[in-house]
Amino acid sequence: MKYLHSSMLENETIIFSTRKHLIIFFIPLFCTILAIFAFAYMLQNPILANLAWVPWLVIALLWGYVSLEYFMSHYMVTNKRLRMREGFFFRHVSDVRLNAIFQLNVNQSLLGQMLVYGDVSVNAFGVTDTFTLVARPYLFQKYLNEQLDKRDKSLNE
Repeated sequence: MKYLHSSMLENETIIFSTRKHLIIFFIPLFCTILAIFAFAYMLQNPILANLAWVPWLVIALLWGYVSLEYFMSHYMVTNKRLRMREGFFFRHVSDVRLNAIFQLNVNQSLLGQMLVYGDVSVNAFGVTDTFTLVARPYLFQKYLNEQLDKRDKSLNE
């Protein structure tokens, strides 16, 4: 978040901010449960007992990667721009001025509707940029639309 705050424009304020949904931790959690069973099985087998540390190494790497993905994801609406950043090893950044945004779409699965997450697609000048597993996507869309309405009203006056 420090990066996004450090590159704010003059008189720019944050209207709404969110990050990836906690659902991204489901796969590491599920794999951790499997690793517990794999570890118990490996300890019972004398040949595999020397390799019982391998599932824990894989789990630690998976948790580390997903944690970095979560903590490095930031999506915000300001009074001047739409700013979205995600990823650590493979960074994906989108910084779009409000007057360039043509359309914002939210796609949600049934599980996404129940747990309040979804994919946000921004169309600016015919180029679509999609960010996945965003928490509270409809609130994100609402605040962006409010800023677009304010911009349109100020242009009409």
